[in-house]
Amino acid sequence: MMKNQPSQWWWLESHSNTRRSPWLQSTLTELNEKTKAMLKLIEEDADSFAQRAEMYYKKRPQLVSMVEDFYRTHRSLAERYDQIAGIRQQKTGGSPFSPLKHHQPEKLISFANDCYDSYSESCDVEESGESEIDDPEQEEEEDSIFNNCAQLEEVQFERLGEENKDHKGQNKQKYNIYEAVMLREEIEQLRKENRVQKDELDRKSITFVELMMLREEIEQLRKENRAQKDELNQKDIICGEAMMLREEIEQLGKENRVLKDELSQKSIICGEVMMLREEIEQFRKENRTQKHELNQKDIICGKAMMPREEIEQLSKENRVMKDELNQKSIICGEVMMLKEEIEQLRKENRAQKDELHQKDNICSEIMMLREEIGQLGKENAALKDELNKKYIICGEIMMLREEIEQLRKYNRGQKNELHQKGIKCEVTMSREEKENRVKNDELNPEDSVCGEVVMLREEIKRLEKDERAQKGTLSGEVMKLRQENSAQKDHLKQKDQEKIEVIRHLSLAIDMLKQENIRMRSFIAKESSNKWKNPFGLKNFMGSLSEQLFNGITNNQPSLVAL
Repeated sequence: MMKNQPSQWWWLESHSNTRRSPWLQSTLTELNEKTKAMLKLIEEDADSFAQRAEMYYKKRPQLVSMVEDFYRTHRSLAERYDQIAGIRQQKTGGSPFSPLKHHQPEKLISFANDCYDSYSESCDVEESGESEIDDPEQEEEEDSIFNNCAQLEEVQFERLGEENKDHKGQNKQKYNIYEAVMLREEIEQLRKENRVQKDELDRKSITFVELMMLREEIEQLRKENRAQKDELNQKDIICGEAMMLREEIEQLGKENRVLKDELSQKSIICGEVMMLREEIEQFRKENRTQKHELNQKDIICGKAMMPREEIEQLSKENRVMKDELNQKSIICGEVMMLKEEIEQLRKENRAQKDELHQKDNICSEIMMLREEIGQLGKENAALKDELNKKYIICGEIMMLREEIEQLRKYNRGQKNELHQKGIKCEVTMSREEKENRVKNDELNPEDSVCGEVVMLREEIKRLEKDERAQKGTLSGEVMKLRQENSAQKDHLKQKDQEKIEVIRHLSLAIDMLKQENIRMRSFIAKESSNKWKNPFGLKNFMGSLSEQLFNGITNNQPSLVAL
């Protein structure tokens, strides 16, 4: 322990174990275990101050319980020491001036000055050769000696009674002094701890303020990042929508081609229906001729009187005729079925015509949408050209601003030069006045100087007027440019809003067309599968197809109006 923890110089495990009783050995081992546990809790380190505080608050109850146990053991040792010292003084019968009595206050004073150090007492006990706390074996030997000498000491008991009373009073006073010293030292320790805690609180407040500032900065940065991310996402969404619109237009073109192929197949089916109609007409003509022949035979059979053979033949013929009539009745039923099918085919043809008309309307609407998309592309190109022009105008404005700044600097330089010239003229005027006073003969040079001064003043006034005029023109141009920029910005904003609305309407219309195409495909697939099973069941197919087309057109009307 001394090598691992050099700061703990007061550790007592390295002391000699000679003259230790089992009771003292057990007490010291218990104290060593408790001190080890306390030091382990106190000296545990953490990475940050927050972790240290958390460890402190978690282990505080355990430390408090250990301190309580330590205090109890220390107090029990002190009380045991006090009892043993009193008993030993009674047994030895020492006088107030005995060395034991003088030695005991010194030990108690040193014990009080050690400020609640549980190991100072044991250190004094180990280092002193004549210990006042004896082992239990030594006490038994002394008891046997004192029992043998009891008769000799009976005479001194009365005198020792008074001395013991005085000694008990002195022990109480010393114990009170020890408690007062301990309380003072605890107060000092509490003051030191309060100061340390105040310093820690100040540090924590400073670090808390810094953390709050950093959190605010982090929140601002997060908001800026979110705004930038939202802008980027909006731009990506717009680009994605444009790409989706292009892909949807291509898909619509492919779907229109597929529909054209389906219409060509339907025209082939209509040709087959016409062939069936012609066959039905031929069957009708044959039925009429057969009916006429049968009527003639019935008239001849009723008028003529035939013999039995003829009757048998007639009976056979009647049987044959019955069979024929049955066949004719079957044929008539088939003819009625064919009539009904013909009516159905007529209705289906009408529905197909209506559907073709509706599809023509849809194609015209698609063409209109394509034209609108082309116009929007042209408008976008024009807007891009306008933006490029505006960028050029902004560059020209920046150039004009730079030129204005240069002109201002040039005007300032001219003003400074004119001011210097005016100062020089004033100096020359003063000099010339002095020279005029001194020299009356040199009048002509002075007149020329005055003329030059007048000319310089006129030039200064003219330059000031030019500067004012230039400032007025430049300020007017700047105001015009600002107004034009604001108007162009408003116009661009309006154009952007119009573009967004047009794109939104186009996306809605394309969504509706997609849904209609999906419905048409599913319906055509179902009906085409049913058509091959029942070739004469086209009426329901065309009727449902026309209904879906009419529903699609009614659903598309708001989007077309919006466009």
